[in-house]
Amino acid sequence: MGMILAVYVALLTHPITLTAGDLGRHLKNGELLIQDGLLAKVNLYSYAQPDYPFINHHWGTGVIFYLIERGAGFQGLSLAFIAISVATLWLFLNLATKLSSFPIAALSAVVCMPILITRHEIRPEAFTYLLSALFLQILWRYKLRELGFRALFFLPLLQILWVNLHIYFFLGVILVGVFLFESLIASFTDRSPEPRSRSKQLTVILLFVLFASCLNPAGISGALYPLFILQGYEFPVLENYSVPGVLRSSFTFLPLTYFLIILGTLGLSWVYVFTRDRARVSYANLLLSLMVTAMAWRSIRNFGLFAFFALPLTAANMKKFLAGDGVRSFWTTGRTAIASLATAILLFVISPVYFFGGGRGVFGIGLREGTQGAGDFIRRENLRGPIFNNFDIGAYLAYHLYPRERVFVDNRPEAYPAAFFQDEYFPLLLSEDRWKRRSIELDVNVIVFNHRDRSAAGQQFIIRRVLDPAWAPVFFDRDVIVLVRRRGPNRAIIEKHELSKEQILSKSS
Repeated sequence: MGMILAVYVALLTHPITLTAGDLGRHLKNGELLIQDGLLAKVNLYSYAQPDYPFINHHWGTGVIFYLIERGAGFQGLSLAFIAISVATLWLFLNLATKLSSFPIAALSAVVCMPILITRHEIRPEAFTYLLSALFLQILWRYKLRELGFRALFFLPLLQILWVNLHIYFFLGVILVGVFLFESLIASFTDRSPEPRSRSKQLTVILLFVLFASCLNPAGISGALYPLFILQGYEFPVLENYSVPGVLRSSFTFLPLTYFLIILGTLGLSWVYVFTRDRARVSYANLLLSLMVTAMAWRSIRNFGLFAFFALPLTAANMKKFLAGDGVRSFWTTGRTAIASLATAILLFVISPVYFFGGGRGVFGIGLREGTQGAGDFIRRENLRGPIFNNFDIGAYLAYHLYPRERVFVDNRPEAYPAAFFQDEYFPLLLSEDRWKRRSIELDVNVIVFNHRDRSAAGQQFIIRRVLDPAWAPVFFDRDVIVLVRRRGPNRAIIEKHELSKEQILSKSS
């Protein structure tokens, strides 16, 4: 098991890039709460929608990330994330071993690993993976009678943490619910009093977990928020694409291949159980398999969650697949060889192109070299906004500049009205007439873009601005470009730092 975990550690060690993603905003959220006691309830980072209400459903994660970064730096934050991730895999792998055997659990981990390493960014979802594993451990050990009723009261306590760390806290309710459902089925088929007693106990715990879900700053509204968060999503976030949506699109998404392999393996394991070992069918495991499959099918952001759950679910189904006495003896005595083989297979199936692609970059911990360049430049030169920026870089700018400057937009679709993207953001990127008129109305003096923006609209917008005589590029690195208006308050910066348009276009092509 140690070898598999060591490989997982190695494949997670990527430097932090703040110029895309949410981490910068989480750190700023934590800073505001710790230093100023401010828990935002409106979109205070944006000057375009400063009063739009939203529910800060991951405020606790921001506090944890901020405290770790303040105490141990970004290297410490990387190590803490890796520790959480490894603990999570260990818990799922340990459960898979308990429900089947180490060899089957190890091979299941090999199948799932290529998806797991794609979730290498430091995000609140890491706590969902960890807490899901803890819930499953406790519920399964209770089912196997290794834990008593009192141990289940840890679940509401964990739920209080979960509801304040990540919006997927609803999984805690679902996990208790599926084990309760299985227990209710047993109470109808078994006339002994034990299944009824256990059903009553799980019902009590379910009620406590539901109550714990309301113990967040937004109360019942926060507990119900997962039901409504996607209703206002008008920005086409790639991670919200469904599997059919990716298949219909023109871009290549290699993790989809590994997802389909894991899905096929899980599906075949259920075929095996129903045809060869029907007496061992777990209705809780069946419901969990259907749930995580549906979640991943609907949104590719759930591939990681699916892979973690598929590991023990597949292993549990295949428990008797290698159950012969001679075979069992071989697996027992050859654990080291099995782990070595699994590790070798893992390194083979995760090709260098896959591992280093998708923005994962090179090995390392802490901040990637140069990732702070744009933020440092804007602060050092005291550039005066308002700033117009693209969606991906909003959290980076909030981290570096708030409260001195606010952003136009950041990567939280739920923090903006749906009409904002359709009537304001995209028209500014697509229409020159709209841009010229609206940029004057907003008095935009600075443009900050992640020029790696995948959208054609964003790329074309930046090319037009570089060629626009009204704007001067003053900063450019591997991720970010900064332009300032020639007739604005930053003219002195142009004299010191103006870059050649030809050089910018050649580097960005």
